[in-house]
Amino acid sequence: MISTSLFIIAGLWICRIIVNISSYIQLWYVKEYRPDRMIIHLKRTRQGKWIYFPKWKLPPFSIKTFVLAILLTGTEILLFLLLPYHVLIRLAIVDLVLFPLSFLYVALLRIPTLLFHRYKIGQARKILVSHKWKSVIGITGSFGKTSTKEFLSTILGSKYSVLKTQLSKNSAIGISETVISQLQKSHEVFVVEMGAYKIGEIAEMTRLVRPSVGIITAINAQHQDLFGSIETTMKAKYELLAGLSGKRIAVVNADNEHSHTMGIWAMRDGCDVWFVTKDKKLHPEAQSWIEGSNSDQTSCTFTLHHKDKKKQITIPIKGEHFIMNIALAITAAIAAGMTFDEAVTEAQTIQSVDRVMQLSAGAQGEILINDTFNNNPDAAIAAIRYLEKFNRKKIVVFQPMIELGAYTDSGHVAVGKIAGKICDEIILTNSNFSKGFIRGVREADIHKNVHIFSPEKAAAYIRSIIHKDDAILFKGKEAEYVWKLLQ
Repeated sequence: MISTSLFIIAGLWICRIIVNISSYIQLWYVKEYRPDRMIIHLKRTRQGKWIYFPKWKLPPFSIKTFVLAILLTGTEILLFLLLPYHVLIRLAIVDLVLFPLSFLYVALLRIPTLLFHRYKIGQARKILVSHKWKSVIGITGSFGKTSTKEFLSTILGSKYSVLKTQLSKNSAIGISETVISQLQKSHEVFVVEMGAYKIGEIAEMTRLVRPSVGIITAINAQHQDLFGSIETTMKAKYELLAGLSGKRIAVVNADNEHSHTMGIWAMRDGCDVWFVTKDKKLHPEAQSWIEGSNSDQTSCTFTLHHKDKKKQITIPIKGEHFIMNIALAITAAIAAGMTFDEAVTEAQTIQSVDRVMQLSAGAQGEILINDTFNNNPDAAIAAIRYLEKFNRKKIVVFQPMIELGAYTDSGHVAVGKIAGKICDEIILTNSNFSKGFIRGVREADIHKNVHIFSPEKAAAYIRSIIHKDDAILFKGKEAEYVWKLLQ
């Protein structure tokens, strides 16, 4: 009887270890195998504090996930066989050391990974040196990079053969992989999204691709746990404008105070700065300005001025907050060589980016709004305000935001306050930073409830209250799982 019980306990424990190997590898994948991001996860989130009880998730297959799985599995088996203790004590030890082992192996794997990246970046540099471009356009900012990149690529694609970086491959190695695998002799324009977590990363990208036009979308508190301050974020993102060559045109969002300051720095450093604004009176120096913007559930309409030209534009994009990104894209297309009329005509063919304000119908006729690609305070507030376009019940499923540093509490209070004013039902996907969010909701409506549900429970709750034409916004990557359950 004792041996049978021991066998069952040992079997279950081994299953737990196998599941945790998978879960830890998935977590490292999400954190881009960066120890700095993992440390923030451990310090700042509830899941990090309960790291020995991770929720099971299957990582995508890649060489790195495969190697990490082999290393962890092999080491765990070896430890189990070599330890001179009772079987349950051995299982307890290998269980306890599993996550620290994953940390060690990720750190060790960074050495061959960095060497491989240096090799690939060197390959891409050799290819790029011999390629003749009409324009290379770099895009950076705290948010709005991917949508602006997609909008600009669509506009430029009507006149030029365009190469663009893929999805969120916005690092030096991501850019290099795009160049090596996709660059053709016929490509005339390169649209490059540039992301960073620290100073020096964008400078490396500008040296690699040598952009002549740079776009600054906006700067906010995203990734402050890594940057440490807004000022450091600005310096890191400014490396794009500092690294411009050729005609050195900077296309800058003047309505964001931080990006506007960066535009002033660029003027000081000799760049030709083209500011874009919604308030020409406040920014009379702007070359492009937006007038009379409005939107409905399916499109945005506005008049764009550029110097002495203007035209009313209607674009099938959901959410008025994308108008600035569209205006930046049109202005950059002009900087790259298109005429105003060419650029605004093609802008009207722009489509939504995957998982950015994408609408679909649920099983009961409800409207599902998938905005799970990214999450930050400005984007979250804008997406929640979009719910005002709908007349029926409004629900938000929200993943609390991470890596906001000193802005964590104020960022969640600000988003909670907007959600409390607009939404009938509010669901958080985890309890991280929920106190600030709930305080913001209570400031708007003291009687409004905030639910903290697992994805499965959230989906079940929504099914129990939803009716035809109700609108549900899904914000953040964890919210996407709820969206999938409701498809």
